[in-house]
Amino acid sequence: MIGVLCACSHAGLVEEGRRYFLSMTRDYGLVPMKDHYTCMVDLLGRAGHLDEAKSLIETMPVEPDAVVWGSLLGACKVSRNITLGKYVAEKLLEIDPTNSAPYVLLSNMYAEHGKWGDVRKVRNMMRHHGVIKQPGYSWIEIMGDMHTFMVKDKRHPQKREIFSVLKDLTEQMKLAGYIPSMV
Repeated sequence: MIGVLCACSHAGLVEEGRRYFLSMTRDYGLVPMKDHYTCMVDLLGRAGHLDEAKSLIETMPVEPDAVVWGSLLGACKVSRNITLGKYVAEKLLEIDPTNSAPYVLLSNMYAEHGKWGDVRKVRNMMRHHGVIKQPGYSWIEIMGDMHTFMVKDKRHPQKREIFSVLKDLTEQMKLAGYIPSMV
């Protein structure tokens, strides 16, 4: 059932997802688990039903964890809902005050709205709690060799060639009409 709910979420099939979720208990006597609720929060969040997603979390028969709250925080960022985003970030920080993700997402939300004083407050809270944002990294396997790289990593032996290709790709994207987001 988790796969069905995830499929509904990614396809934007809100009513169908609700129907399947409710039918678990009503028609089959199955008790939804935390993962089912997380899928529903994702489905509702993607569709912009943030208040309904929040209500679902708050009425879950199991204790909501960072995954379910994180799903809602991501939806708040996409929907640009700072008020709910702040509430959700606080819930996440109650669970794990050392996790940098809620701080960073909340700071980014404030920055998108030009609330620079709030950005400073969030960054000061991070410093106060000793929270450091871990750099993002990715990896790719090419011909059996694993290549790992991080944001702003300039140690790769072929960095000149890589940045040259990236510059060319960026120019081609701009010529094709792509406008980069400043988020």
